[in-house]
Order: sequence, then structure tokens, then C-alpha cells
Amino acid sequence: MNTVPFPEMDELIQRLLDDQIEPDEMQRLGKAIREDPRVRDYYVDSLLVSAVIRRSSQVTGELSKSDLIRAISGGAGHGGSRRVVRYFYSVAAVLIFGVLILASVTLFRQRTQGPAVGRLAGAYEAQWRGARPRSGEPLHVGAYDLREGVAKMDLDQGTSLLLEAPCQVELKSVGEVTLRSGRLVAVVPPQAEGFRVRTWTALITDLGTEFGVVVRPDGSTEAHVLKGSVSVALDPNRSARSMSLVVNEGQAAAVDAAGRTIRGGLAAREDFFVLQLPSSSRPSGRLGRLNLADIVGGGNGRGAGRLNRGIDLGTGQAYKGPATTIRRSQRSEFRPAPQLRGVDGVFVPNRALGPVVISSTGLTFAECPRTMGSYYGGPANSGTFFDIPRQQTHTARLNGVGFGTSTHPALTLHPNAGITFDLDLIRRDNPNARIDRFTAVCGIPRDLPQSPFSPADVWVLLDGVVHLHLHYPVERYAVETVDVPISARTRFLTLVATCSGRADYSWVVFGDPYLQ
Repeated sequence: MNTVPFPEMDELIQRLLDDQIEPDEMQRLGKAIREDPRVRDYYVDSLLVSAVIRRSSQVTGELSKSDLIRAISGGAGHGGSRRVVRYFYSVAAVLIFGVLILASVTLFRQRTQGPAVGRLAGAYEAQWRGARPRSGEPLHVGAYDLREGVAKMDLDQGTSLLLEAPCQVELKSVGEVTLRSGRLVAVVPPQAEGFRVRTWTALITDLGTEFGVVVRPDGSTEAHVLKGSVSVALDPNRSARSMSLVVNEGQAAAVDAAGRTIRGGLAAREDFFVLQLPSSSRPSGRLGRLNLADIVGGGNGRGAGRLNRGIDLGTGQAYKGPATTIRRSQRSEFRPAPQLRGVDGVFVPNRALGPVVISSTGLTFAECPRTMGSYYGGPANSGTFFDIPRQQTHTARLNGVGFGTSTHPALTLHPNAGITFDLDLIRRDNPNARIDRFTAVCGIPRDLPQSPFSPADVWVLLDGVVHLHLHYPVERYAVETVDVPISARTRFLTLVATCSGRADYSWVVFGDPYLQ
């Protein structure tokens, strides 16, 4: 193969083939491939070598998963034929080389792995960086970086750990782990009493319990006791003070980012954690489904829409997101969105201003509560939110999964916002599709910069009649499954998010919003 064009090239290609590449990394690699012939040649050669190694070692993989591969598959040009010829002439050498590489990597891993301390008991949408364990396989002493999803680790003394991405944990032994970032839940049986979780600032010791630990981005630590009790102590390596606190069931304690103080007397928050592996029963294929987020992004429901595009609630016109300004509506008015096929229109829900019209035919939302009439952009084909005070963009995650991608689309509906879809138009554009139901997951992400200011409510209406109402108090971050049957006679599907007070940080997300 050619000389590596830039230092990170091999790592990026490996992460791409493993379907672990981040969006910014994919963008950087794609730009280099388009602009530099050396990068393009090296990339194509790498894929050929990978294909041969996979065939020779009977390792299967779906290279077509990558949007980047699909985008450039026809762009090899005249050099492509020469590379194919070179590939066939060198196939024998590459086979031998690939087998040697695989053998070397296997031996190296065997030498560098620490002792086994448990096994991966299960996973949901799990994607790893670095070590990539599979369900049922042993877990060894060492670091594990969960980038997406949820994973359950069963240690040999009976302790179970439930990790929610993004989470970095290091297994030290069967009796101790280090949580570097993210959140986990530990369920410790009597025979494993004394199990410890270390963080940058604290040492949490089990006293016979079930507890959750959160390590915030600033390094601060929270321990939430769901059953039993724990001891929370300052890390002696970070603080000269010797201080500890026993935290009982239903209570929580926090250690500051400097590792100098422990604050007790807090209420434990079960909703901060995933307490069991989510169900993987949702359909994974795209056939037979229409993506509502894609329609909001100007598409046809099958992937043609653009990400980070939304509908302005004040005008009904498309805008490029994420929104960065909070506005307030002074009147209740339905705004048609004729430029978006399948969208009847949008509105700001606020019964204080009179009847809330939700369709072009004059249907109203009778149960709509009084709101402040404030809104933040509008419904968007996006999984990102903009935190105005900190001037930062955040990715929406539900059950550890990042939404707003081609794999997991997201329809963000920051209160106060409503959107109505015209199902008759959608049926007309998809004559072979029979719409039976609307499905999604819905929630407010756990990893917000701060707690929502006010409770939020989510509503799903069919032809103006409420068929689903979800309530999110300030202290609740539950992820709900949405499954609303739709009859063949139903014309309008309306999704609404409301907030009785200030809507700050009530970041409502419909993940995987599909018409089935």
C-alpha cells in the first residue's frame, strides 16, 4: 500500500469500517478524500485490503453502513481500474499479509490484556471506542469507552454494572472500578459488599446496596443511593482533608470538582439513570416506514431531507438550525407550511390567547393548557440544542443513544411548539404504503446543562383528538415509548409540546419518529 498521507488516516479508516467514526471525523476524512488524490488512493487500497482480510478470515462486515463509502463509491475515476488489476495480482500476498496481521494483533492482545474479571451480560445499541466487547464475552482489567447505547457488565463476585453512554470506565478488579466520565448503576450482592467506585474526586464504597454514580464534565461527582447505603469519601490523592459521609437509601451526596467538599442531604434521583437494558424490539429496517423528521427537513420521509432544518413557528417558513433565540407569540395563529410536502402547518400552543387552531381545516386543540407563548425556533429535523447562556451545542441522547443521525433521526419539539402532518398528502405521495401507526421514543435528555425551569407536556392528536399525553415534571427524565394506532380515515397527525412556565431546558425529543 501507499505511504500513509497523514498520521490519523489509519485510525479514521479503522473507525469507519467499525462504524464507530464520529460525524466531525467523517467530515474531515471525506474532505481529504475529495481534495487529495493520495488520500483517495490510500483509502481505496485500504478498503480492498480490508475486504480481502475479511474474506480470508471469514470475518463479516457491512461496509455499506457508511454514508461516506456510498457517497464516493463511484468516484475512483480511471485510476480505479488500475488499482483493481493491482489488487488481483497482489491478492495472494495480501492474504498472507492479512493473516499475519490478524495473528499478530491476536497475540498482542493476549499479551496485553489483564486478567478476566467478568463478562458483558448484554448491550443496547452499544458502540465502543478502543476495546469492543461483545455480549457473552469476558471482560478484562482495563479501560472501556462506551460511546453509544447502554451496556451491562457482570463481575465475577456478582456485582452488576449498567453503563449509559457516553461513559468511560476502567475495571480495576472484581471489587473496584474507576468511573472517569458519565454515569453507571451498581447492584452489589451481599458477597461483594465493599465494592468501590472511584472517580476523579471521590471514593464511593458499597455498604450493601444499589446505587448510581454520575461524573459531570467538570469533574464533580454525585452518588445516588437507590437501596441500602454507601460511604462517600474525598479522594485522598486530590484532597489533604480526610472526610467521608454515609449516605442512606433515598439520599444522594455530591463532591465538588476540586474534590474538597462533600454535600449531603440531597434526594436520590432514580430518573438520572437507566436501571435496566432498554428493549431492542423496535424495527431496525427502513422499509415500510416514513421518517417524520425527514419530512420536516424538506424530504419525502425516506432520507432526502436535510439535517438541522426546521419550521419557524412565527412564519411557517423553513429555517436552518439550531435555533439560538427565544421568541414570544402575541396571538394564536395557525401557520401553513406549503413548501414542505406532508406538513399541514405549525402553531404556538397557548390557550390563554383563545382557541388553538391546529389545522388548515380549523380543527382546535381543546385540552391545550395556558402557556407563556414563548417558543424556540420550531419543530426541527435535528438532534441538537443550543444552550444560549453557554453558547454551546448539545446532542440529544435518550437511553445513551445520540439522535439526529441517519440511523436514529430526531424531531425536536422545544416547548411551546406544535406541528400538524397531513396524512392524506403523505398517502398520496406513497400510494403503496398503508399508514397504521405513529411510533417513536420521547423524552427530555438527562445530560442537560441544567434542570428544566418548568414541567413540560407532550401531546399526540389525531384529527384534533388527544390520543397520548405525557407529563414531564422538572425532576423526571424518563424515556417513553410512543405507539399510537392510526386508522385509514385519519387525516391529521398533530404533535405538541407545551410548558406551563419558562420553557428553558425543556428539550423535548421525538427519537425515531416513524409512520409505520
